[in-house]
Amino acid sequence: LGCSSWAALGTMVGSCAPSALRLIRAAGVALLAARHVAVSAEPAGTITATSTHGREWGVPVQVSYMDPVNCTLRFNEDVANFSADDFMTTTGTRILGFESLNASVYTFQIASDVNGNMSVWVPPQTVRNVTGNFNSAVTAFISVTFFAYPPSASLRLDGFAGPRTDQAWNLAYIVFNSTTVVNGVDAFSSSLVSLSPFLLIENFLKVSDTLFKFNFRITKVDIQAVNDSANSSNDTNASNASSASTVVADCVLPNATLPNENYTKFLCSRCSRSQLCTAHAKYPPNDVGFEYLEFPFEVELQAMSMLGFEATSLPLFYDTLWAEVSMEAPEYAQAPFFVTVSWSEAMGDVLAVQPVFGAGGPPVDEETLRRNVTILSPSSFKVLVAPTSTGVLTISINGTRATEDLAGNSNDFRRNSRARTGSQVVVVYSAGPPLQGDVSFDYQRPHSAYEYGSATGALASSTPPSLNVSWSGFITATSYDFWIAWGKDLATPITANLTDRFVFFPDFVAKLGLDYTAYVRAYNVWGETVVVSKVFMHPRINVVADGSFDDVALPSFLSEPQTAVAFHAHIGRNTFLSFNSLRVLSFRSIDRQGSSVEPCNANSNLLRCTFLNFHIEVPSSRFVVFRNPVRLIFLFGPNGWADPYFQPQLRYWERFHSEWRVASNSCPPHQRQEEWDANSGVYAVAVCHLTQFSVFERFAPQPTSTTQAPLARAESYEDPTFLAGLGGSMVAMVVLFLCCFFACKRPWRKDGQARVPFNDLGIRPVTDRIPSRRTAEHGFHKPADDIGDEELLALEDSQARPHALEDLPVVLPGEQDTERFGPA
Repeated sequence: LGCSSWAALGTMVGSCAPSALRLIRAAGVALLAARHVAVSAEPAGTITATSTHGREWGVPVQVSYMDPVNCTLRFNEDVANFSADDFMTTTGTRILGFESLNASVYTFQIASDVNGNMSVWVPPQTVRNVTGNFNSAVTAFISVTFFAYPPSASLRLDGFAGPRTDQAWNLAYIVFNSTTVVNGVDAFSSSLVSLSPFLLIENFLKVSDTLFKFNFRITKVDIQAVNDSANSSNDTNASNASSASTVVADCVLPNATLPNENYTKFLCSRCSRSQLCTAHAKYPPNDVGFEYLEFPFEVELQAMSMLGFEATSLPLFYDTLWAEVSMEAPEYAQAPFFVTVSWSEAMGDVLAVQPVFGAGGPPVDEETLRRNVTILSPSSFKVLVAPTSTGVLTISINGTRATEDLAGNSNDFRRNSRARTGSQVVVVYSAGPPLQGDVSFDYQRPHSAYEYGSATGALASSTPPSLNVSWSGFITATSYDFWIAWGKDLATPITANLTDRFVFFPDFVAKLGLDYTAYVRAYNVWGETVVVSKVFMHPRINVVADGSFDDVALPSFLSEPQTAVAFHAHIGRNTFLSFNSLRVLSFRSIDRQGSSVEPCNANSNLLRCTFLNFHIEVPSSRFVVFRNPVRLIFLFGPNGWADPYFQPQLRYWERFHSEWRVASNSCPPHQRQEEWDANSGVYAVAVCHLTQFSVFERFAPQPTSTTQAPLARAESYEDPTFLAGLGGSMVAMVVLFLCCFFACKRPWRKDGQARVPFNDLGIRPVTDRIPSRRTAEHGFHKPADDIGDEELLALEDSQARPHALEDLPVVLPGEQDTERFGPA
């Protein structure tokens, strides 16, 4: 009730007893006081969340996997002008679908772009009630652990370094990289894990919300071993096989098609490493002719929608077979070369043994060998070999008891003579380089996952890149010389007196942006030669650019000091507003023989071209609109940039204006980025344009500091006598100059003396300058020679006085004063 209502009520009950009247008045005063306090209190809010976008939990949401959390905010009273902008959030937290149900109740969702804790709250002095009071403390706080990505799982076996075992009874661990318990509900259990082929899972136990363990026993079957050339009926092992599960094994190629799904292919000691054993069985054969094998299993994990986890298969091997080693090196070399050592499977210590060199070959620089060992994978590494003289180098490597695979199988041939393994290569080290001819190229390289169409026709990741060069059309040629040159002075070894028309390079890593010029010198029987060259460039790389691969490691470039420059492209999601249907970006080297522009034509004292030249384009698309820039990173390294007075600068070719422009300026101001770290040799730049690009050396000297003290200023003269004398001298010089000026400019006649002639002063008289004059009193022309001295002085005085505008003669354009100057 308002004050007037209470007054009216008091009037109506005026006839009542005084005690009743006092009670009514007291109740009114108390109600007014309570109403005043409720309105004046500061606003406070509470956020509740018991559901996500796709599920009702019924309990406060504490964890969510990729599912926005539904939130309801309730204030204790109506608030004014509250919006989503009044919230504060942790980094990455997004507020979605904010909606006001009334002045005190609001709903919204929260999500995040990264894994981690996301929190939302209203800071102090942000929300006010209808009376203007603000909250004095943080209110409406909520915190939820959010996972923007599903968890991943890995398999470990107790006592082994990897998912390989040589034991029948095993203890396995399944490890997730994030929690599997969501709001008190276990998403993973024993019902979601199985082994294929089927093996019984026992003693399944949850160790933590990310770790689970169980036991399993590998089942074996008896098998009848039969060689390719043997008849199963005559096999001596047939009598030892179990009559209940007798099957036949054979050796097949790895790509051979199995008769049906009941057959299994696996490695075994009965077949060479280039072949696989196959058997009509789902489990490893018993130790009847198959003592050493590598049999595949899979641990299958079912999908967990609560975690966004898709069905996954984790490989598992029953492995009693030792690893085998192989080695690759160039057949010919004239410079330090790499030797690549590869094992047939992952090793516990891939560097346990290293190559050794034969005593009959040239010495090898041990320091270079020790400092240039690179691990390529858990099963391979490479070493740089630098012979010190010409000769035939024999390189070999042998397995020992120190070379163990992840299942603990070693190459200790003293205990098992069949476990012996080794490899040997011979390298001819000389100054004679190889050649190539009239010319076609076949370049094979491992395809990366980010490449468009990499799923088909891709080489294994451990296979080194290779180049096959062939030539034809050299009529009457009997032998050839061949070589490839690139960079400043780099070249492959020269091969002379070839009779074949091809050359194969088993380990050729082509760099992006370089022109590899292949030369073929063809000899006829009389020794006459013809040289034909052709340029080979790294093939075009089509990169999936829909944001699936944020960091794309492209082939490297070559720096001016001729070191490798790693090249990365960061292509985020929603980078382009418009795109082609393939959703790819193409990276390729420039074609100097084609339509590409030669960057070195722009060289000057302040700008120099480099080997880092390339194209970025969209196949079959002429116009692309950028939403976000593509970030390019060039890793020169500490030794990849030689001149400290120059810095790298990426420029693009502007076709319309035919000029090289700074690439970073192709982006809007708020998206521009260009950074150069001279210490680490890292250059990063953002581009928003697709065309031809080139990294230039731009003159940018480093600022130098000096410790030389500043020159002392000479003491100024402050003596008053000196200043007075200096001022007087200047005044005297000015007066003297004016006197001389007027004496020479306007001579006059002194009293009692004759007039000073102008000719004596070197000045031509007015009579010489004016051929005739019209006198005011006569009105006719008078020759200048007839004008007397007095008339001449009067004429000069009249010329010296100012004239009115109407006294001056006016000659219109095209007219002449014929009276003064005669006819034209």
